[in-house]
Amino acid sequence: MRKKGYLSACMAVSLALTAALPVYGAAGPGSTSIAIPDGMGEETWNRLNDQTIEFDELSDLVRYFNPDVKNIADSAGNELSNQQYVYDEMRMSIRDLNDNAQAMKDSGTKEGEEAYMALKGTVKVLDGQAQMLDKVIKRINSGVNKNVDRYSKTFSSAADQIMIGYSSALANRDVVQKALDLSVAGYEAQSLSQKQGLATEADVLAANKGVLAAQAALAQLDNTIDGLKRSLCLMTGYSADGAVLIGNIPQLDLSTITALDLEADTAKAIGNNYDLIDSRRGASNKTTTGIKNKEASISEGEQNLTVTMQSFYQEILQAKAAYDASSTAYEKAVLEKEKADRSYQLGMLSKISYLQAQMAFSQAEGEKQSAYNTLYQAYNTYQWAVNGIVTASGQ
Repeated sequence: MRKKGYLSACMAVSLALTAALPVYGAAGPGSTSIAIPDGMGEETWNRLNDQTIEFDELSDLVRYFNPDVKNIADSAGNELSNQQYVYDEMRMSIRDLNDNAQAMKDSGTKEGEEAYMALKGTVKVLDGQAQMLDKVIKRINSGVNKNVDRYSKTFSSAADQIMIGYSSALANRDVVQKALDLSVAGYEAQSLSQKQGLATEADVLAANKGVLAAQAALAQLDNTIDGLKRSLCLMTGYSADGAVLIGNIPQLDLSTITALDLEADTAKAIGNNYDLIDSRRGASNKTTTGIKNKEASISEGEQNLTVTMQSFYQEILQAKAAYDASSTAYEKAVLEKEKADRSYQLGMLSKISYLQAQMAFSQAEGEKQSAYNTLYQAYNTYQWAVNGIVTASGQ
């Protein structure tokens, strides 16, 4: 399952676009220099300009405020060099997260191991999204059929992934924070034990190492979250440092998954796919060989897209099963947390044991949210493919 989708494009886009700060946000949401587009109601336009980024607004925000899309509308030959810089910077961020994850693992503590797993999950998501963004960059720079609608959709699909990645990073933050709290409590306990002659200096130093590793991991994750927010702001025309609120990922009606019609959706995807449209419009030199080659190319493209749609569909089903499992685990964790809360209030549970119980709950909660984000990402990727944009496959 392609769970690795979120944060990389996010960091990539974020960091690269940050370098172009004087351009981005020059006439972004809230600017009085942009007139209401034809066909858009005033209420909808006001929502786009309310300093809050909602998921269902991303396509319009990208279409009307993303500087690259606006430039493409003015000049089809505009080069998008910022994106590559973003991608390169994002790869550096992934490397830093990997280093901090390893430091947490090396701390040798249970909470360090749990924080390590959370961070490695974030890295996996970011790495997959970096691959997705790389495809976006290549597609945009290919110069094939440069029209506003196509590029707007391509950028919008990337913005979707960035926002999902941002949500996933936030879901993991509480786990890492709890790991830090537990590490601090462990350090304090070891320090007290040393004074009582029950712990050695080596024990205290080891506990302090765990604290430092957790602090570094939390700081790096916060940097990642900030970078993703900046990326999303820049992708939607806001200033990177603007006071912008970011909404939640929408709640998916799970019945829509059951109602998916793979065969019908694949037919739509084949009809809407921009690469296939290019192939159909391509020249055949009006020769028998040319016509056969063109037909063979189109047929191969349709077969490849059919396989891709089947893969996307299976990823949705797998993500749904994982989400169901995480939801069950979360319900159990809620009961365990309530039990721990009561025991702690009655003085029947130590502070460290209580923090461990809180961390277990936070982990279950984070895993449920991450599983939901993975499910939503799979569904979102499928729907973009139906609408002609495939950026997370071999196409």
